[in-house]
Amino acid sequence: MDYREVFINYLKKNDLQLTKSREIILDAVFETHSHFEIEELYQMLRYKNKKVSRATVYRTIPYLVEAGLVRRLRYSDQNEQYEHIYGHPNHFHLHCLNCDRVIEQNSPELEKNIEKLAKRLNFKIQDYSVSISGHCSLCEEKETERIDINE
Repeated sequence: MDYREVFINYLKKNDLQLTKSREIILDAVFETHSHFEIEELYQMLRYKNKKVSRATVYRTIPYLVEAGLVRRLRYSDQNEQYEHIYGHPNHFHLHCLNCDRVIEQNSPELEKNIEKLAKRLNFKIQDYSVSISGHCSLCEEKETERIDINE
């Protein structure tokens, strides 16, 4: 089943229609291969001359989340990003607290440990998200350079 079928099934189950605007938004999300903010997605659609209202974009993204196609990533009260996840292997995020950069990583070892833990606790995983906060190497280098200069 592709992402479009999943979304259509979700909409039908919730007595909603696949409108042209929702279809444009769905396709734009799956054409985006990086994290995005809703406003960025709206601006990208405007740039491509797609006739979709800002309100429709903001209303459609939660439907995509509920359908299991998109994941919301929250790194701070102001910074809410999204990524499409349907058909992609699970991964974790390293979030730099200084520059807000997000690095994605796969880890078969981490995945195995999560599965072992769930099995031991008799817990059926539907989805999981792992986010690690700290400072990226670029920011650490800048901090080290700043310290060296001040010494």
